Amino acid sequence: MAKRKTNEAGSSTGHRADVLRVLGVLKSATADQIQRLSSPHLTYRHTTKDTAAEQKEARTASHRGALNDLRRHGLSVDGGRITQPQLPRPSAGRRRAEVAPPW
Repeated sequence: MAKRKTNEAGSSTGHRADVLRVLGVLKSATADQIQRLSSPHLTYRHTTKDTAAEQKEARTASHRGALNDLRRHGLSVDGGRITQPQLPRPSAGRRRAEVAPPW
């Protein structure tokens, strides 16, 4: 099978549009936040997975792929990881995506 050249992560136009819409409002968000805001009906998907981490991984995979494709096109940037005491699980850093600066 040939490798995709334009969107290597295999994201759909709809998921990329969801990501851009959410980042247009929030400027910075995790893949989980993007999924919950743009596709709240998917929140209860993959409930047959054993752990909450596996459920979240499966639920946000499509939006993470869209973020990776947008990063490759220069439309978003990786905001790094955040570990702050006010997070529900301080030991688990969360990856944030941000809108790429216009320059």
